[in-house]
Amino acid sequence: MIPDEEINELFAVPSPCATLYLGLSDQMDGIAADRAVRWRRLRDSLAADGADGATLGALDEVVASLGPQNAALAACAADGRVVWCHRLRRQVADRAVWGSLPCTLPMLAYRQSSVPCVVVLTDRTGADLRVAGDGLRFAGEVVGSDDEIERNAPGGWSQRRYQDRAEDSWDHNAAQVAEAVTELTERVDAALVVLAGDVRAVQLLRKHLPPRVTPLVHQLEHGGRHPGRSDRFHSQEVRELVEAEVRDRTRAVLDRFAEDRAHGRAVDGVPATLAALVRAQVGTLLVVDDPGDDRAAWYGPEPGDVATEPGALARLARRARRAGSPPTTGRLADLAVRAAWGTGAAVRVLPADLPGAPTDGLGALLRYPSP
Repeated sequence: MIPDEEINELFAVPSPCATLYLGLSDQMDGIAADRAVRWRRLRDSLAADGADGATLGALDEVVASLGPQNAALAACAADGRVVWCHRLRRQVADRAVWGSLPCTLPMLAYRQSSVPCVVVLTDRTGADLRVAGDGLRFAGEVVGSDDEIERNAPGGWSQRRYQDRAEDSWDHNAAQVAEAVTELTERVDAALVVLAGDVRAVQLLRKHLPPRVTPLVHQLEHGGRHPGRSDRFHSQEVRELVEAEVRDRTRAVLDRFAEDRAHGRAVDGVPATLAALVRAQVGTLLVVDDPGDDRAAWYGPEPGDVATEPGALARLARRARRAGSPPTTGRLADLAVRAAWGTGAAVRVLPADLPGAPTDGLGALLRYPSP
C-alpha cells in the first residue's frame, strides 16, 4: 500500500504537471509493444493539452524502463523530470492529465482497495503466512515444534496411545500457528484472515485463534502449503474476498452519509462541501472519480483556500488577515482532494454511477455538525 508520506509528495509536485496512469497489459505476448501503443495515445493527449516536450520525454523514459515486465505505472512529471513514480501490482485504468494539480483520485482509489489480508496456508506441521493487499507477499513460515504427526494404527493396546499423541502434536502445532497469525494480523491491521489447507489443521487453528481475530476469519475451498493446480482458484477466492470487503466499506460510508445528512453531520453537493473544507470541518471527503468531469474551481496557497470563483479567495484571505495571492484554477475534484488532505481529512473515492453517491460528485462527513 502506498504510504501517507509518499501521497504527501504527490501533493507537493510543482505546477503545472503531467499525471500518468498506465495499466497492465492484457496481451500474453508483446507486452512492451502494447504498452507503447497505449502510451503513445496518452502522450498525444498530454501534448494537445499543453505538456512540454521535456516533461513528455521524462515520461518516455520511465515508461520504457518497464521493459517486458507486465507492471502498471503511476507517475507524475513536471519541469522536464519525473518527480513521483510507482509501479503497481494491480490494474488501473489508463489516464493522462495535464493541469495545475496532480490527478490523485486513481491513486487514492488504488490505495483504498489495498485491504490488508492475512493468508494462512496450513497443514499439521505448521503454516505459510502471506499478506495480500497491494499484491501477495510472503510473510513467514511457522514450523511446529511437535514432530510426531503420523496417526499410526499399530493395532492392539498401543493404537489409542499413538492416536492421542498425534492429536496432541497437531494441536500444539496449531497453537503455535495461531500465535503467529494473531501477531501478524495485529501488525498489518488486517481486515481479513483467510485460512486454507489441511481440513483438520484448519479446524485446530480456528480453535486456538483469540476472539478478536475469529470475526475476521474466512475459510477457502482451495489452496494448501504445497503448490498445486488449485492455486489459481485459491488466488481468485482471495481477490474476491478483498473486493467484497472494499465494496462493504464503501457501502458503509454511503449508509452513514445518508443517515448523517438528516442530522446535520454531513453535507451534499459542491457549494456546501467547499464551504465545509474552508472551515476545516470535513472528516471524510466523498468524491466521485469521473474521468470526464472537467469542472474547474479556484485555489490559493493554503489547503483551505478553495472556491468556485476567484473573488471568494480574496475574501478568505482578508478574513484570515493575510495577504492574498493570485488565484489558480484547477480541476474541481483534484483541488477538493488537496483541501481535504491538507486539513487532515480522509478521502473516500467513489466510482461513477454508484447509488447513494453525493449530488454532483462531492459530499462530506463532518467532524462536527453544521452551524
